Amino acid sequence: MTRRRPSLVGLVVQRIAFFAALAMIAQLAGVFWEYWSDDQTLERYAIEMETEALAPGVSVQNNRAAFRLPPDARKRYGGGDSGYLVRVRTAAGAQLYSNCDSACEKHFPPLDVTPLVFWMRQVKPGETLQVVGGRVVAERPEPVMIEIAIVDDRDGVMTRVFTHEVIDHMLLPMSLMLVFVLGATIFSVARSLRPVQEAARRLARLDPRAEAAQLPTAGMPGEIAEFTQAVNAAFDRAAELMRSQRLLTSAISHEVRTPLAVARLELEKIADPRARKVEEDLEALNHLVEQLTGLARVEAAQLAPMEAIDPAALAAQAVGDLADFVYRAGKSIAFADEGATPFKGHPALVENALRNLIENAARHAPKGAEIRVEAGPGAVLRVIDDGGRIGGSRPAPASSGLGLKIVGRIAAVHRAAFQWSRIEGEGVTATLDFTPKP
Repeated sequence: MTRRRPSLVGLVVQRIAFFAALAMIAQLAGVFWEYWSDDQTLERYAIEMETEALAPGVSVQNNRAAFRLPPDARKRYGGGDSGYLVRVRTAAGAQLYSNCDSACEKHFPPLDVTPLVFWMRQVKPGETLQVVGGRVVAERPEPVMIEIAIVDDRDGVMTRVFTHEVIDHMLLPMSLMLVFVLGATIFSVARSLRPVQEAARRLARLDPRAEAAQLPTAGMPGEIAEFTQAVNAAFDRAAELMRSQRLLTSAISHEVRTPLAVARLELEKIADPRARKVEEDLEALNHLVEQLTGLARVEAAQLAPMEAIDPAALAAQAVGDLADFVYRAGKSIAFADEGATPFKGHPALVENALRNLIENAARHAPKGAEIRVEAGPGAVLRVIDDGGRIGGSRPAPASSGLGLKIVGRIAAVHRAAFQWSRIEGEGVTATLDFTPKP
């Protein structure tokens, strides 16, 4: 089972995702180092985050500020032995809430001191994650300040602050950037590969023997366009080679036919059995030359437009033309229309193929064999001989010479099916099926 190759878009996306992950790891290390070397910034964020979590507890009752501990903060600030101290006060010095007594006096400023908008200090200078601070969270109906002290971070506040900063300053921006980069990359690569995909579809339908067998390079990226131009150059070299081959085949065929005809005329004047043997050899050589000429016609005629062909009329004409040849070979021939239907093709090539099959049967079937040419049912031509019923034998298709190879080439040009089979007791059947393929 052949493993499917990954697409260019998939490879690009994989590489972008890989290097984006490396960049995120590097940035995570940078964020960690920044806060590790500057713990005051981390502690400031901790005070801001904790006071923001407690701020929803501030309310107004009878035009005076009031405070009630939010439910999600009760575990951490509900008691004085949790390691987290809190005091909520007004600018006038009224205490709205506190979970500490003497500890508050130790860590927080006196109530009669006018509060600052924000203040902070370390509990033990030089030791990380032990901090005291506060900030004003409400201005109406009077300024309210929440003061907290983290003396024992049992609940992992600093860890949550660090995680929040990583998500807020790294994961979200990097994720958005990655989405836009991937989207833009996929769009750009897909758009750039669209001409390449169109060229691939054209290549699947392209006949390299055609004179205009070229792939378009418009809109392709430079590297792929260069590769496509190399493919076009290879097509040009192949076309030139095939033109030279056709020219050589045609020239050889025409140059040899005239001397063969002259030699046959001279041999007819010689009354010697050995001359008759040479005539037979010349006849075989002339047949080979005709086959070479037919092969040259196949390569040259396949690029011409196809025409509608009536297989019954074509087969009847071929049988009439070759009847004398078949009878002189000691066989008989008959034609039957089995309900043939027209199809598109090159009439000269199809006639050449049918004549090759009839001549092949006439040459190789045993004496007395009957050759039957059928047209139909459908776009089918069939040549049958009953050599098997009279004890004769025929060679296998692999050893049947140039004639059947030309027939196979003509079938390939028409995208037709060609079958040659020998069944003991039933003779030999050669079938050309021109039914259009879906």
